[in-house]
Amino acid sequence: MKIIPTIPPYAPFIGKLFGHPLISGVRLNTVMPVKEPLEELLKRLKAISNGKDVWIDLKCRQIRTSHGFFFKEPDKVRMYNIGGKKYVLDPSNPRAYGVLRTPPWAQIKIDRKIKLDLSKGPVKCWLQDGYDSAYIAEVIDGDTLIMLDGPQRVVGGGESINILDPSLEIEGYFTDLDLRYIEAARKNDIHTFMLSYVENDSDIDGLLKLDEKAKGVAKIESKKGLEWVEKSYRKYRSSVRLMAARGDLYVEVGIARPDKILNPLKLIAKSDPTAILASRILTSLRNNPRPTCSDITDIACMLEMGYEHFMIGDDICFNEGSLFLALDILTAISSKYSRR
Repeated sequence: MKIIPTIPPYAPFIGKLFGHPLISGVRLNTVMPVKEPLEELLKRLKAISNGKDVWIDLKCRQIRTSHGFFFKEPDKVRMYNIGGKKYVLDPSNPRAYGVLRTPPWAQIKIDRKIKLDLSKGPVKCWLQDGYDSAYIAEVIDGDTLIMLDGPQRVVGGGESINILDPSLEIEGYFTDLDLRYIEAARKNDIHTFMLSYVENDSDIDGLLKLDEKAKGVAKIESKKGLEWVEKSYRKYRSSVRLMAARGDLYVEVGIARPDKILNPLKLIAKSDPTAILASRILTSLRNNPRPTCSDITDIACMLEMGYEHFMIGDDICFNEGSLFLALDILTAISSKYSRR
């Protein structure tokens, strides 16, 4: 078993992580704000990496809320007709307290320009790993969403939004920040990148044009991504590994039928023996130092399925105690559990 933890860029325990025997590299989540030039950040991380990989997780076509932009009531009266029922969103007569709770509406800014067919009515989207939802009633200037019936909480900057409607179109692939990270990485002789929402050959080809030495991890997070694995991944095996990115993949394929996540996980493991299993790993450690039975058996199930590489997500890695406890648990499972 090999582990890739996510690192908060200024955590005091990063050097300690690189010395752990199960760790093959670390993931830098580029959605995290940094206080120094990107080139200096990557230079610092490489200097303490002990020769292990520094994986730069690029956001690509993943839709996220813009940093620091929270709920905001509409600036004028808006009217919508949904299923024959008229909705009047009047900012002078809110249903909630102030602007922090705004059902039945919310205005959310996203970091990508999108197109969405709303001619048949609002389109449902999911937030908070699929545990919260809302209806998109209007898209303004491509990056401002007017929401109905949720979200049921304040949405922070950098949160992922899943829109499953087939009419969704996202402008471009790499974000401006992605391109800055790729350039800064090249200057530091770092060529290891994770690409979010890989769905087309052009996603991989675009990276290789920017860095011919690039070694990529294709994060599979959607039905289109799974189709790409079946049809096209074979020709990229020499330079690209696969990742079963369960955070978004579970929402994208299993929101209506959670069991639908299983065959995609099997497909990814079968297609790439070095595939990485990521997200929703040992999540019970967020609340208690004793993991749930289902968390332990989940790891065993993924080993049985063929996964030998695991990536631990942000929720566990923000805290040194929960992160190193997770590493201890995975070490114990790795040393004592064997597949039949």
